[in-house]
Amino acid sequence: MIRSLLAMRTLARNDLQSGQPPDFAQLGRLVAYLERFSQGRHQPAEEQHLFRAIEQREPAATRALARAKRDHAACLGYFNRLSNAFGRWRGGQQSAGDEVALMADDYARFCRLHARIETRDVLSVAARALQAGDWSRIAEALAAANDPLDRSRTSDECAAALRAAF
Repeated sequence: MIRSLLAMRTLARNDLQSGQPPDFAQLGRLVAYLERFSQGRHQPAEEQHLFRAIEQREPAATRALARAKRDHAACLGYFNRLSNAFGRWRGGQQSAGDEVALMADDYARFCRLHARIETRDVLSVAARALQAGDWSRIAEALAAANDPLDRSRTSDECAAALRAAF
């Protein structure tokens, strides 16, 4: 997800600096990716499978899980603001291009912070508390999201995966 946000920020900045028409097709694929996979599949699967398993095995982690869920809700707010700015830019409001670049950067910064906190406060508990069967179910649920960028390692592979998915 962070890679897609950074790509969006870079594309927006490059388009604004070059004076060329924005690549709205690629930017639109990135917005669709964030909506479908990050908001629509990854975070719900994480909450339904990882967080629930931790709650069952380690009730003392309730506070950390509540923080992670609040962060997921905040991600939706970031996404909505980014998507709205992108829609205005695509609709002809030039000033919204700067907003897209700025919001993608802010969203990526928030996601990095969330990932650090989640690693420290949630995954560390999961590593201690969960059993092999728990991890198998969690891995299956996350794999079912079928994220096209999971298998992509280069920017060309990411672009091709997004074109194929959207």
